[in-house]
Amino acid sequence: MAIRYLKREIEDYDVELYESTINEDILKISFDIGSKEPDVVAFSCYIWNIENTLKVANTLKNINENIKIVLGGPEVSFDSMELINKYDFVDFVIKGEGEKVIKPLIDSIRLNSLDRLRNIKGLTYRENLNIVDTGFAETITDLDSIKFPYENEIPDKIIYYEASRGCPFRCSYCMSSIDKRVRFRSLELVKKELKYLIDNNVKLVKFVDRTFNANKNFSREIWKYLIDLSPTTKFHFEIAADLLEDEDIKILKRAKEGLFQFEVGVQTTNIKVLENINRRMNFERVKDNINKILQIGNIHCHLDLIVGLPEEDINSFRKSFNAVMSINPDELQIGFLKVLKGSPIYYDKDKYGIKYCGYAPYQVLKTSALSSQEISYLLKFEEVFETYYNSHIFERTFNYVFSYIDDYYIFFKELTDYLIQNGFFERSIGLQEKFFQIFNFLIKRFEGNTIKDLLIYDYLYNTKKINLPEFLKKDIDEDMEVKIKICKERIIDTLGLNNLKGLLILPMCLDVRKINRSIEFNFSDFLVIFDLKNNRHYAISVKELV
Repeated sequence: MAIRYLKREIEDYDVELYESTINEDILKISFDIGSKEPDVVAFSCYIWNIENTLKVANTLKNINENIKIVLGGPEVSFDSMELINKYDFVDFVIKGEGEKVIKPLIDSIRLNSLDRLRNIKGLTYRENLNIVDTGFAETITDLDSIKFPYENEIPDKIIYYEASRGCPFRCSYCMSSIDKRVRFRSLELVKKELKYLIDNNVKLVKFVDRTFNANKNFSREIWKYLIDLSPTTKFHFEIAADLLEDEDIKILKRAKEGLFQFEVGVQTTNIKVLENINRRMNFERVKDNINKILQIGNIHCHLDLIVGLPEEDINSFRKSFNAVMSINPDELQIGFLKVLKGSPIYYDKDKYGIKYCGYAPYQVLKTSALSSQEISYLLKFEEVFETYYNSHIFERTFNYVFSYIDDYYIFFKELTDYLIQNGFFERSIGLQEKFFQIFNFLIKRFEGNTIKDLLIYDYLYNTKKINLPEFLKKDIDEDMEVKIKICKERIIDTLGLNNLKGLLILPMCLDVRKINRSIEFNFSDFLVIFDLKNNRHYAISVKELV
């Protein structure tokens, strides 16, 4: 999104966007860009791409020493003097918001005018043997003055969109805490631009606003507008759930299922830790509002926790994890603290004994409250949780299992320990083995037939394969074979399924029905007919077949 903003500001020049992934070959990228014989190459720099960006920039300079290299973005804005001094192939660094800096910079490069450069706020550059820094770019107060980045161009099916900049909160780990003012594009302009994206059949619009509902009147107007349009396009928002009021819930209740996705940063429920990171949050209100939304069942809710926050030990994380899991969110992301240059926590790192990687993404290694061994373990814990909970592959099984456990952290800790002992992290694990591992783990803790049947439901609905792995296969005796034959006749006579090809009929101890977010269990002896092609099943009581 950022490079598209900049492109719109310098349309008088011949500008071409070049996009690649961090997995692409450095030399290929460099030769591709170099073959276009550019005068200037500008890079948008983040923690996830800075390493490759510097390699490409260095290679380009060696291909053609006359190319001017410009870096910008949050990863280079706060140590620009050091960066220019360290990397002689970097000519300019844009500090802060670049939309009003890029054109005068390009004009000055074209005119070869060093005098003009000194008058541009937001630059660090090399002038002969000296490094010149003009401070940060001026904050853009009128966001409507920034041109819509997707005019006449829809680059892909996922679009990043910005309706506001800044954040009302001052969380010490976040770069947005530096931007003291929250600024908004006008409502009518936002509506117009969103309508353009909808009309162009964009699949997903991800709002990058740090707290979308910081201004409740603004967020409500946008939500109502999109709900009334009821498009096929989906919209993702980062919100502060404790700011939601009854009026918001009333509005959101009208949204069709799947229209909105919410991401909610909880980070921790420990009040002392919240104070340490200068974060204001009422978790009880978060919990109450998310529960209301989940009960409606029309909005996907993704919640976040952060490992490694100041003075949060393993027991505190356990409490936070259990508190969030008690909500039963659609997804819970366990992140690890990133010590970002320029963020307040960067300057407080010694106070809290925070040690972190000296290279991007600057992830926490240990703190005064968490040892490196504990963080190493929680990385494995997170991978297990991602594999088994966030994937939704084992949704029916876990819905049943969770009704019998009080401590979610201990459950996933025991699962993590079991998987460590069984080599889960030592090799690549396919889906079938993931089922095998969770099967062996659960049958030691719960009734075996129930667990087996639940995993059969999850396996069949996720793989769409009627051939079960050995550990999930059923032993069918002669009496059951007779009942299955009767069942097939019943299917033909009652259900009207004349073609039995592709159907799987199994004796099961329960029928599982998923209705929106709720899963209902009916325990009895059934013959279940799985019609995987049409993503459905039928359950016939065995008693009816006698």
